[in-house]
Amino acid sequence: MERWNTFFNAPYCTEYNEDILETLIECEAGRKRVQSVSPQLHLRDSVVQLILSVCEKQSYRRATVHLAIYLLDVFMSSHTIEERRIDLVGLTCLYLACKIEENEPKVPSPSRLNGFVGNTYQPADFVALEITILCFFDWHITIPTASTFLDIFAIDCFDQQDYDTMATTELTEKPSKEQLVQSINDTASKILRASLQYMKLYTIKPSLLAAACVASARCLTQGVSVWSERLANITGYDYSNLHNVCQMLLFEAMPQLPTCSVSSTPNSKRSISDAGYLSEWWETDDEDEEKRSTGADVSSASSGEDSDTTGCSESSNKDVTSQEDFVCDKAVDSSDTGERCTKKRKLAISNEEHFH
Repeated sequence: MERWNTFFNAPYCTEYNEDILETLIECEAGRKRVQSVSPQLHLRDSVVQLILSVCEKQSYRRATVHLAIYLLDVFMSSHTIEERRIDLVGLTCLYLACKIEENEPKVPSPSRLNGFVGNTYQPADFVALEITILCFFDWHITIPTASTFLDIFAIDCFDQQDYDTMATTELTEKPSKEQLVQSINDTASKILRASLQYMKLYTIKPSLLAAACVASARCLTQGVSVWSERLANITGYDYSNLHNVCQMLLFEAMPQLPTCSVSSTPNSKRSISDAGYLSEWWETDDEDEEKRSTGADVSSASSGEDSDTTGCSESSNKDVTSQEDFVCDKAVDSSDTGERCTKKRKLAISNEEHFH
């Protein structure tokens, strides 16, 4: 934990990104795991929504939100909590997260937090529970979350090589590299936020979830491959490791598929091989219009009917018909065979460790 604290306030120091990421991976391996056995699971959604609401009103950082909810999930999974005190637990976790992630002037007082629930509790309740939670975590709550890893991965989410190899058409103006970087990062942030309320995802390793958010955001950006060998080297994950998580993010966690604000080829359709690689481009505007007029299904060109074997495939016919120009199937710029790539760093991350 001490090593991670050294780098905690410098997520954008690109000169040390590799060392920072290696340290974060080490800290991730030692964090407490979330167990899906909490007696209060049916109350989780309301507490998470309370935390999100307070953070939005107070303009707290994304990292604060994710740390607070992680502390909540771990504490809830190991304790039986009275329903009338569940909001107290959530707000106390937020209180601790603010002390770690926010500047001192923005750290709320217990009285301030109590006001968000109609002064239901006593300020002393927050202090007493704070000590209880800290003791449970052995006073180590500087813990990397998916938000922490996304801050690192966002720096490399799209580079000049990606830009130079983008698939474009002569009829559309190619967005600038800066626009695409901003768009991918914004979309990844939205996807990560949506994951907070999707219970299937809270047992996934933060680094894997963050990498899947980047891949999903690239999937929603037309003309850009879902993944590349460069990103595999940086994150430590091949697309084969991310595929199932991307499926959950795009078709289950998101209330509706987000649309990318920058689109270089809005009328192009893509298919993808069963392994998630080697895209194929087809259909001009005229051909697309002809298919529509004859009632052809735009999803018929998919390389397989089974959604489990297609990268970012359509979750239902409704998704396709409501967004005819939305590209679900994307290419992955890699000749990977499904095994882990050789890392620039020696990170021992086995496939068995992906899920907690």
